[in-house]
Amino acid sequence: MTIKLIATDMDGTFLNDHGDYDQERFANDYAALQQRGIQFVIASGHQAAELATTFSAYPEMWLIGGNGAELKAATFSPQATQQVLAALAPYPELQVALCGTQTVHVLAHANPQFVANMRDYYYQLETCADLTTVTDPVVKFDVICPAAMTEQLVYELTPKLAGIAVPASGGQGSMDLIQPGMHKGRALKQLGEQLGILPDEMLVFGDGTNDLEMFHYATHAVAMQNAPENVQANATAVTGTNVDNGVLDYIEQHILS
Repeated sequence: MTIKLIATDMDGTFLNDHGDYDQERFANDYAALQQRGIQFVIASGHQAAELATTFSAYPEMWLIGGNGAELKAATFSPQATQQVLAALAPYPELQVALCGTQTVHVLAHANPQFVANMRDYYYQLETCADLTTVTDPVVKFDVICPAAMTEQLVYELTPKLAGIAVPASGGQGSMDLIQPGMHKGRALKQLGEQLGILPDEMLVFGDGTNDLEMFHYATHAVAMQNAPENVQANATAVTGTNVDNGVLDYIEQHILS
């Protein structure tokens, strides 16, 4: 196969369980990919600004942030933001983060562990007394819920938010609410058109249902061994786990060998 672009999810895919990666090994692989003219793309739920900091050694790297909303920044209207918050209000067990173009906003009285986790995950975070008063344009909503509640929550919110927001599960216990049509697959299509790269020249990696649009767009889709069965069923191949450097193993064995 002729590959001109490789895109990978971050958490549970490229990053290990400590949120890190083999930097020396990746630097060597990245240089080899560059020599072959192969683009390397990060496609993540993280903000693009944070991704740029994480990969500051690679300023030419393409970054898709916000689960597809931040290749070209697109935000919810103020009315849509209030409608989403109203739909989430009947679920007091939820922890919600409003992800703006530069800043992530959480409630000051939110669960302390949730706030700490958000600070680790996002580049810039601020607390507020009421999410409905936030004026920063919202790119997506990051929602944390009890693991057993995830599928039911997606089921209930999908019709309630039809035409306003789309639930994208990141795995048991986490979910993003993104704008209709704004997902990793769309951003990948947009980037491919910009670079003149076709779907059958793309190789993508992922581990969650929020990677499936990317899987369906690219011809070559590789699921992680730690991915749920439904994600693996939508892939054309399966590699090792994120802990075992499955992404780099596959690239070295099938692209660089």
